[in-house]
Amino acid sequence: MADRVAATGVLLLGGASSRFGSPKALARFRGETLAERAHRLLSEVCEEVLVVGKEADALELPFPVLDDGVEERAAAYGVAAGVRAATHDACIVLPVDAPRVTPALLRSLLDAEAVPQTGPLPGVYTKSMLAELDERIAYGELALRGVNERTIELDARLLSNANTPMELLEAAVADWAEEREDVLALLVVGSQARAEAPADRWSDLDLLLIVEDPARYLDDRDWLEEFGTPVLTFLESTFEGSRERRVLYETGEDVDFVVLPPAAVERLPTMPDAAEILARGYRVLVDRIGLEEQIGTLVAAAGAPEPPTQVAFTELANDFWYHALWIAKKLRRGEVYTAVGCLDGYLKSRLVTLLGWHARAVDPSVDTWHEGRFLERWADPGALVHLEFAYGRYSVRDAAYGLWSSIDLWQGLEEETARRLGLALELDHPDLRRRLAQVVPDPR
Repeated sequence: MADRVAATGVLLLGGASSRFGSPKALARFRGETLAERAHRLLSEVCEEVLVVGKEADALELPFPVLDDGVEERAAAYGVAAGVRAATHDACIVLPVDAPRVTPALLRSLLDAEAVPQTGPLPGVYTKSMLAELDERIAYGELALRGVNERTIELDARLLSNANTPMELLEAAVADWAEEREDVLALLVVGSQARAEAPADRWSDLDLLLIVEDPARYLDDRDWLEEFGTPVLTFLESTFEGSRERRVLYETGEDVDFVVLPPAAVERLPTMPDAAEILARGYRVLVDRIGLEEQIGTLVAAAGAPEPPTQVAFTELANDFWYHALWIAKKLRRGEVYTAVGCLDGYLKSRLVTLLGWHARAVDPSVDTWHEGRFLERWADPGALVHLEFAYGRYSVRDAAYGLWSSIDLWQGLEEETARRLGLALELDHPDLRRRLAQVVPDPR
């Protein structure tokens, strides 16, 4: 262990934790609380460590807390109290919710007597800065930016704050992955990385793990406990024949670990929807194989969806009408479960594809997402009204009702989309409807 520096580490216990839902200082991170972790890191670097917070919070911690002396919550109060009480001139101030900070990063800040390029915390503050701090506080200016004007470039991924339990779990996975040489890359995709339609309280965390031996992580569950206590976990097939391990943690976080071999990176350009999904947002947390550069190239080459060709349009139409008749036959034979499954599943997926083509035929700039995501935002409003009646319940009559409603909706969209795109209608709709009615008459 490197020698400790003649400096004071100041740990800020944080504010009200309103977004987090419970005191951050007591949140668990890979076997210890955030407060214990931060105190340990500062103790490895500094000769003295002070913990600043509010005694009124009555947090059960294994070290004393210096009260910042005010009722209001702001980092400026804690910085001022810590620097004033410090034995040493230089203080490295660390907020409790920055779990990926390392001793090396703290030493870099101390060596430069600086703050990082991302903001004022964590950062170094000296007793010579107290006068300006006190003056700012007296005037109600509680922002720390600019108090220390020296900045240095540091890895921004190590400086991120965990403002929610999901962000803390993400940080724990990243911290774990950094320690494992067999984890070649780790990135966040989906809602937690999107700028448009970002995550909300109902969103899960989608993580893509590139590892040398996927079976080791897919078949074993023990490693999941690094990030919390799993309540539910199972394997599910995902794109390109790969598998993902889905996990629900005791604290409520829902995480999908997609585990892929290095060879999958080479197949990314050919994976359906890969460029579109990644273009909506991703965050690279660990990268030992230059994945970020490859993804950047893939995303840059991604363009707007092309209108369907005549061949693709006719192929989709044949697919829909074939399965509509197949559903009718299943209903006629009394196979209600099978019929409803296809009606509400596969047939609707064909309909969603047509809804996307139709929406872009009306307005080429509309964003239709993929696989029906946010359908209610971009699909034709009239089609959405009809879609309410196009699903089946578990009875022959209700399923037949949903089938014929789906057929009417499809036919109207098919005809209008073809007209707008200048495509030919190559199927005989009256004949197809007659064939269907011979099997299952329209009950409406």
